[in-house]
Amino acid sequence: MADTLIINRFHEFGGKHCETASLKKLLDFQGLPISEEMLLGLGGGVGFIYWHMRKMPSPFIGTRYSKDENFLVTICKRLGARATVTETSSPKKGYDELKAILKTGDAAICYCDMAYLPYFALPEIAHFGGHAFVVFGLDEKNGEVYVSDRASKPVKVSLEDLQKARGSRFPPFPPKHKLLKIEYPHKIAHLEKGIVESVRDCYTNMLKPPIRNIGLTGMQKWADTVMKWPQQFKGSSFCSCLFNAFLYIEIGGTGGSAFRTMYAKFLEEASIILDNPDLRNVAQMFRESAQAWSQIALSALPNSWSTLKRIRELTIEKDAHFLKQEPNALKKMKHVNSEMNNLMEKAAVELHTDDVKPLLSNLQQNILACHKLESQAFHELSRIINNRGKRNV
Repeated sequence: MADTLIINRFHEFGGKHCETASLKKLLDFQGLPISEEMLLGLGGGVGFIYWHMRKMPSPFIGTRYSKDENFLVTICKRLGARATVTETSSPKKGYDELKAILKTGDAAICYCDMAYLPYFALPEIAHFGGHAFVVFGLDEKNGEVYVSDRASKPVKVSLEDLQKARGSRFPPFPPKHKLLKIEYPHKIAHLEKGIVESVRDCYTNMLKPPIRNIGLTGMQKWADTVMKWPQQFKGSSFCSCLFNAFLYIEIGGTGGSAFRTMYAKFLEEASIILDNPDLRNVAQMFRESAQAWSQIALSALPNSWSTLKRIRELTIEKDAHFLKQEPNALKKMKHVNSEMNNLMEKAAVELHTDDVKPLLSNLQQNILACHKLESQAFHELSRIINNRGKRNV
């Protein structure tokens, strides 16, 4: 017998970052309002990682705190909630667990490979299995799934597409039918300890990273590497390096400027909760580094290179279509894709035949300038939290 499990009371849509937006929606639905910025901060906030594996056509540039995969579990713990992550290689078991959550009357946070979610209109090569969204309904008779993503309106996908997206094995971060189960607190209170812990996690990860690809040393490695991109990545892959640098900083669910604007707002909220005005000053430092991150993104697809500039404009246009979800949004996104594909091919040729050293040198200098600002901001954050700990002894 086909089941229909739709939570008609669920009206939570939109958001900046896929994971924090998904958790905020579930908390709002339970009558536990909290800002997305506070959730980001409680999870550890911002970070940096430069990651490239053999099967990846271009490097992944991450700008959120990424010590472990249980980002939302950590946030829930610091909120006074209890969360568990389930993973399985079995599509049937993963689907049964999703249905079990919906049968309780709660929506579910799922992880999927974005390349297999049609409403993003992504090329299949654009695999990213760390994407989170909320499922608030299943209609097995019609084979439909009701989804709340970062768009301002709900979207639907087929059950077949959902299963394919949840079961993807592509790197980075294959989703393994991952779900988040939450036991909610009666209210959100006493965030002081969680804020201090999370801020300490954040600056420690940036100042004393476990490997060279992470934190401030990772940013330095990135700056050292960009001049070698033409030799390391050939043809369209080199073009993808530049395109993805812009995408990962400004468009890919970061709230813009590599999460730094969001983190600045978190620090402003934290300054009130902790009664520490020094945090407002360091928040301003992160607003300055946010501008530096946006300058990095702009220099990857600069105005001085007409083809790359047009690719940047189309990327912003496509994202706007996705977020607004107006009539024919998918059709408009596919139209953008068509022009984008032609431009990417043209850019690949231009980048191969023209002198790219000025472009990469400017990109490198902007990374180094941002690195300097970030170093100052994280050292100041460390000083503030360490001094607070001494006062509390």
